[in-house]
Amino acid sequence: MVDHIDRISRRSLLGGLSATAAIAALPRRARAADTVKVGWTTDTEQSILGNITALIIEKKLGIPVERINNLGGTGIAHQSIISGAIDIYPDYTGDALANVLKLDPITDPPKAWQAVYDGYKKNYKITWLKPTPFNNTYALALKEATAAKLNITTISGLAPQAPDWKLGCSVEFAGRPLDGYPGMAKHYGFKFGTIKPMDVGLMYTAVDSGNVDVIVAFATDARIGKVGLRVLADDKLFFPSYNAAITVRDDVLTAHPEISAAVEAVTSTLETPVQIKLNGRADIDGVAPETVAEEYLKELKVL
Repeated sequence: MVDHIDRISRRSLLGGLSATAAIAALPRRARAADTVKVGWTTDTEQSILGNITALIIEKKLGIPVERINNLGGTGIAHQSIISGAIDIYPDYTGDALANVLKLDPITDPPKAWQAVYDGYKKNYKITWLKPTPFNNTYALALKEATAAKLNITTISGLAPQAPDWKLGCSVEFAGRPLDGYPGMAKHYGFKFGTIKPMDVGLMYTAVDSGNVDVIVAFATDARIGKVGLRVLADDKLFFPSYNAAITVRDDVLTAHPEISAAVEAVTSTLETPVQIKLNGRADIDGVAPETVAEEYLKELKVL
């Protein structure tokens, strides 16, 4: 099913002409339907993706939508969609592989997506729509001045300093055995002197102020550039692929098959620079995620 990950063409930062044309060509439908429940976690990027999806379904397709936000971590969100508490959820291939399907990490994006597509279809009757072009994988980062002074360009290059340094990371990353800190430490063969789990937003303040030396950032986080961090190369290829995709319960897709094409036409435009810009609108400019989502859809002429 490799052909299922083909994407419509994209050209510019906020969606090329071909993508915009494809989106505009999708039919608008307004018909009576059961409410579709779209959920997402507190994470900025997930909030934007969730709001994009909800707006497409509600305003483009005319299907009533209930928004369920602040779901917490991956485990809570997964239980919510398999139980039917929510119908649609923006997920990540790496999360699904390691924490739901309990499979070994896969660094190749198409193979990672295919594995979760097959696993969720078989085990949960949930469909993974086509993945985003962006890959929001974990990324170790430190202040550019420090990295330049010590000539650190790779994660392996941290080995001499790590025993004396503090690592800031999310609470989830600190404890996840396969794709989190325990797995990374084993894979790279060194440990940090101190691990400081914290809210993702606080990591950037912490590394900027020197309260931690290195953070586990996310590749599409606009605050990497704002704080002036160097992202280190994953030279031993530990971190799995984290392409996002909208996941939908099969019974909902059976009732509303038009959701797939409408959502995929937009998510296919989300190249890495695009998603970084959208995340920055929320995290740096302070714009509400629902407003960021609506602005983007209007720019693509979806709304």
